[in-house]
Amino acid sequence: MTFERNGDLHRRLIRAAKPVAGVMLVILLIAGAFALHDYFGSFYYQVYLDGQVVGSIKDPVEVRDFVLQLQEEAEELYGMDVVQVGRISAQPVRDKSLTEEPEKVMAQLKDALAYKAEACEITINGTTTFLVKDEAEYNKVIQLVKEYYVQEEETLIEVTIEDDITLTPVLADPTRILDAEDVAQVLLEGRNRRQVYLVSRGDTLSEIASRNNLGTSELRDLNPQLNGDFLQIGEELNLNVVEKLVNVVVVEEILREERIPFKTNTTYSSRLLHTQTRVNEEGEHGLKEVTYRVTSKNGVEIDREAVHEDIIKEPVTREVVKGTARPSAPSSNVSINPSGRFGWPSASRRISSYFGPRWGGYHYGIDISGPRGTAIYAADSGVVTFSGFSGGYGRTVIIDHGGGVSTLYAHNSSNLVSVGTRVTKGQQIARMGATGNATGSHVHFEIRINGTRVNPMRYY
Repeated sequence: MTFERNGDLHRRLIRAAKPVAGVMLVILLIAGAFALHDYFGSFYYQVYLDGQVVGSIKDPVEVRDFVLQLQEEAEELYGMDVVQVGRISAQPVRDKSLTEEPEKVMAQLKDALAYKAEACEITINGTTTFLVKDEAEYNKVIQLVKEYYVQEEETLIEVTIEDDITLTPVLADPTRILDAEDVAQVLLEGRNRRQVYLVSRGDTLSEIASRNNLGTSELRDLNPQLNGDFLQIGEELNLNVVEKLVNVVVVEEILREERIPFKTNTTYSSRLLHTQTRVNEEGEHGLKEVTYRVTSKNGVEIDREAVHEDIIKEPVTREVVKGTARPSAPSSNVSINPSGRFGWPSASRRISSYFGPRWGGYHYGIDISGPRGTAIYAADSGVVTFSGFSGGYGRTVIIDHGGGVSTLYAHNSSNLVSVGTRVTKGQQIARMGATGNATGSHVHFEIRINGTRVNPMRYY
């Protein structure tokens, strides 16, 4: 075999090999050794890995083929192109003591050869690192992290990552290269960082756990030394604090419908008692559409600014008239008798509901039932301080008997007295009905002492 022919073989070997630095070096060295073998005649070759003798072999092409096979197996195992780590060479040696040992050479190469793959190293804030296959995978990581915090694309203004992130091409162990989804999940979940909490006066387990986003049972698991709920001032507790690896800021514009509160315009009239109020016009809330620019960090709102608003409906002002008149004091012949001699307030004697707890609430008077129109009488002499419609009471009459004593008669079908009227005990003041929140015709009767509603039956 001539130099020229072996030069052709050399070139064929180069063309057959993959363009990977480590393997190309193997091919050049071993193919060169093969040419020398043809020129000098029969002798052995010592195979070296990074300058260390691996063993002897007669045919260096076997080594080349075996190295290429190992690389193909590694690429199939890792699912990516790899680069051989280590320099393999073969040198011809004329030494009759050498023996051919291909099994030993192949076994040692298989054990010693390592492989790396081209990758991109993601570095966050100069410390935390992750490996991904290429720049496209890195871009996918960033996109997944940003999309996690974006609720609606149509409202999005911008989304940014506050942290310093760099990307560097490297040769890396293929087993450390991660998918974009795995890296994004770690970045979003953060990592647990152990922190020590110093117990202060007044601290409780539940409060410490709540302040650090832990359950009480989790806090106990982290601190098995605890004895029940007892804490000592100055005691150190272990906490697991979740540390975010990246901070994502989202700015979006959102549209909200909001109620505009109505205003109340109050006027005063001497034609009404100071205890009376008349609503001339009920107020109505308005409605507006407000555009807010909302800034959130890691899903938590940190700023909100109104940038535009449209009025859909103007509010209607509530018009209220308050009385200013005060009734004259009752004459000296008005009987004030809270000792048990009130007159019965109705022509009917049937009590349908007593004073006390009722239907999950409390009933602050007695209900005396009767047909609609049944006469209602003043329980004692006094001055009428209210005569009108009073919410759930319906049509109502209130009589001031002096000395802090007053009586109330509610749900009337009609009132027969007006504010300021002096009435005498037993005088008809109203007719029985079912106005307001009432079921069936009756009069709701209350006795009030200094504003406190008491059980009327104590006085009969």
